[in-house]
Amino acid sequence: MNENISTKVTTTEQPKLSFFRRLQQRISASPSSYLALCFIVPAVVMYLVYLARGIYPFGDGSVLVLDLNAQYVYFYEGLRSFAHGDADILYSFSRSLGGEFIGIYAYYVASPLSYIVALFPKERILEALLTIFILKTGLCGFTFGFYLHKNSKAPNKLIVLTLSTMYALSAYGIIHQHNSMWIDAMMLLPLITYGIEQLVKFGKFKLFVLSLALCIWSNYYIGYMVCIYVALYFFYYFLAYGDGRNNPCGEKAHFTRSFIRIAVFSLIAIAMAAFIILGAYYSLGFGKNEFSNPDWTLKAKFGFLDFFTKFLPGSYDTVRPEGMPFVYTGILTLILVPIFFISKKFSVREKLAAGAFLGFMTLSMFASTLDLIWHGFQKPNWLNTRYSFMLCFFLLVLAYKAFGNLRQISEKVILAICAFLALAVAVCEKQEFETYLKSESKLLTLETVWLSIIVIAILFVLLCMLVRNRSPKKRENLAAILAVVVCVELFCSALACIEKFDKDVLYTKYSNYNNHFDDTREITDLIKEGDSSFYRTEFTKLRAVNDSFTHDTFGVSGSTSTLNRSTIDFLNQMGYASVSHWSKYQGGTPVNDSLLGIKYIVDSPSSASAKLYYSAVYKTGKYAAYKNPYALSLAYGVDDAVKDFDMQKDDSSLERLNSLVAAMLGEENVDIFLPIQHDYTYDNVEKTAGGNDGHLLFEAEDTGDASVTFTIRVPDDGDGKKESKEIFFQAPSRYTREVTIYVNNIDKGKYYDAGTKKILSLGVFEEGKEVTVKLKLEKEKLYIVQDCSYFYYMDTAAFREAFTRLNANPQYNISEDFTDSHLTGTITTAKSNQMIQTTIPYDEGWKIYVDGVRVDTYETLDALIAFDIPEAGEHTLEMKYRPTVYTLGMIISIAGICAFSLICMLELISKRFFGRLLMMNTKELPEEELWTLEDFEAEALLEETPKTDTQSTPTPEGSETENDKNGDN
Repeated sequence: MNENISTKVTTTEQPKLSFFRRLQQRISASPSSYLALCFIVPAVVMYLVYLARGIYPFGDGSVLVLDLNAQYVYFYEGLRSFAHGDADILYSFSRSLGGEFIGIYAYYVASPLSYIVALFPKERILEALLTIFILKTGLCGFTFGFYLHKNSKAPNKLIVLTLSTMYALSAYGIIHQHNSMWIDAMMLLPLITYGIEQLVKFGKFKLFVLSLALCIWSNYYIGYMVCIYVALYFFYYFLAYGDGRNNPCGEKAHFTRSFIRIAVFSLIAIAMAAFIILGAYYSLGFGKNEFSNPDWTLKAKFGFLDFFTKFLPGSYDTVRPEGMPFVYTGILTLILVPIFFISKKFSVREKLAAGAFLGFMTLSMFASTLDLIWHGFQKPNWLNTRYSFMLCFFLLVLAYKAFGNLRQISEKVILAICAFLALAVAVCEKQEFETYLKSESKLLTLETVWLSIIVIAILFVLLCMLVRNRSPKKRENLAAILAVVVCVELFCSALACIEKFDKDVLYTKYSNYNNHFDDTREITDLIKEGDSSFYRTEFTKLRAVNDSFTHDTFGVSGSTSTLNRSTIDFLNQMGYASVSHWSKYQGGTPVNDSLLGIKYIVDSPSSASAKLYYSAVYKTGKYAAYKNPYALSLAYGVDDAVKDFDMQKDDSSLERLNSLVAAMLGEENVDIFLPIQHDYTYDNVEKTAGGNDGHLLFEAEDTGDASVTFTIRVPDDGDGKKESKEIFFQAPSRYTREVTIYVNNIDKGKYYDAGTKKILSLGVFEEGKEVTVKLKLEKEKLYIVQDCSYFYYMDTAAFREAFTRLNANPQYNISEDFTDSHLTGTITTAKSNQMIQTTIPYDEGWKIYVDGVRVDTYETLDALIAFDIPEAGEHTLEMKYRPTVYTLGMIISIAGICAFSLICMLELISKRFFGRLLMMNTKELPEEELWTLEDFEAEALLEETPKTDTQSTPTPEGSETENDKNGDN
């Protein structure tokens, strides 16, 4: 019997704990594992916001908006192609004839997280972007939590989690999420800040160097702003703490030596990112650095009451040029920051330094001149104050410090602060702020005003209860409630901001992107399967001008902030829609298409104009691929007359194309485009001829629609066949004003839209038919160059004869194993010193070798590369894209990495010697002073921890954590 009892006892099992209970125990056992929640919670909240927005597959929503929709998504497509070996990182022919890709890579997709797109199928690029955005949101929370954790002796995990979520879901993090390349700096800022502090106090450099280098590498533009922040924070840190907290080792000449350390290791970080920096600098040399002429006049950008509204939930105004900074981090911040300045715990010196830092950051946003400096001496095009996340970070750090000393503040003070905030919100509701009015918006009553007041009231109650209660368990429960309230507020604010953002600039539907490329991918796949040579392909129907990156095709369309000014101007002169920083396949004719090597045109199967010249070689349901048999190679022989050809000679692109073909053939005249006589009348306008810089001026009168109507008759060849002809229209103007164009009373859309002066096909008409073309003024004035033909038709026979001869000239036969930055092949010339014209935009990075010997290149047509082949005969021709600056950048980056590695090795080999040589005397580090949440945390730790004779007391203020003793870098 005893044996049976014994057996029963030994076989009794303990109750099995649930998964969540085991997870909770593990998190509690590890002092820092709760930081995983700092990643998970903001990531989950962000995903819930997208779910509420109907993100695919729970609806037809997507993350595509603004420039992410027009540009960035295509660069991610290009990066994915590179990662899979289908594209080149140095150069791309998918952008506006061709251009360097490092500038695009450096500005848009250099973040290591961008490569996540390579893990997704091509048709799931939008899901890849959503994954990247959610991950970056979570990482922002994680790094901020890491910063607070490392600076606290006994961190309150729920408060760290709450403030980390507030940082990750700040207005900057929400609205600028589509500018994902900027979020990397927000994500790395807490690490950089902690790195500064460690470098100043202990000479620990690894975290600072690596995080700053990664920040600059991920986006050099925001990285430049972070470098300014590094300098500002360094001086703030010394002003705030003097030689006390920031010099625990008692180092002599501490400020000077710390300054040298910051400077030296900042330079090493910059050197490590030199390849990106110099690559971007080289890219900017093609035109972006001349893109704007900023106004340095000191102006106030907004009012301070306007600025206050931007700290409230859901207070989106606009991302347009008149927009204000996005600085909302949560109502809790507005309550706690004043407490920091009221609390007696913090020295006057620290408060003055913090006030000075906040004041300078605010002044930078307020004063236009300082704001220009922050933005690299260029006025931002939309999306103002791109550095405002730094203010968000600093405010939340002050809020955390204030919370740790909350019990030193009376409930009356909390009441006064909350009452003042509620009153300020109520006052703001009655104001008609200029910025909101410009954006046709207003301060949202429900999402901003009432949400703010309700949250203020709830937080007032919770904070007062936290001050009163001494029970650790009750305070922990209150902190949990506080966290939930803040998360709900952040969710509501994020949702309201995105809804308003959508109304302002419009999010694109998931189906809009995927359905378009599902249709076009089929036809492009057929083209690539049937033709593996080098050629350009264009689409008459584009989703956006960067479609070529998605198709992995080459073309003349493209858009990027890292523009090539010469290429944009050249394409404009050739008759395409090309202006500012973009070009688009509108204005294509058989002549300019053939000169630029556009071999396939994807159009509707029923396209009358395409059928007039070409035959369809591939067809799908919606599209047909028409092959242009006259398309020239990437490089071809021309007459030397092209060297002196003046692209500015003709006002009309059609006349310019005639002249250019004649120059290439070495003839005086070639008439492919022939002018058509026209008559015109005008209604409700006053015409002025002469003056106006050689323009006709049509000025609208006060009453009725203003218009100019042209009448033409399609020329008849007189052979009795009544053939059809395509009629082309171009009205040159140096002062473009948008008009709506009607052909035989049928609306053909806008002309001069966005300032373009493209060649416009009016349609295909039978010989002898009369055509009316009405230009309806959309502005008060219309300028058209006078003494110029506006209507042309193409002599098909003349075109075929001219391009048959051009194709008989030397053509570059490119090997099929080409890449965008390295092409090889053969070319046969019939004479010595044969001029070879390429359709590659001029770039000194291209090195050209004929029979293994490098030849000199020169610029022609104000935009393109040309060179001479000395001798007649068959030659090997190799083209390599290797800019010298890339090599220099690579050398400097390797040198920076080597210097960093060498210092790490020296530190490892001899800390004592190395410390004396470069850093400080590190015989033995004294105890470090960390932030103390003394009333809320240290006391709680004492109450929760059972006391025994052998148990040590909590770490006293001024002690060093184990992480610091172990040399956490």
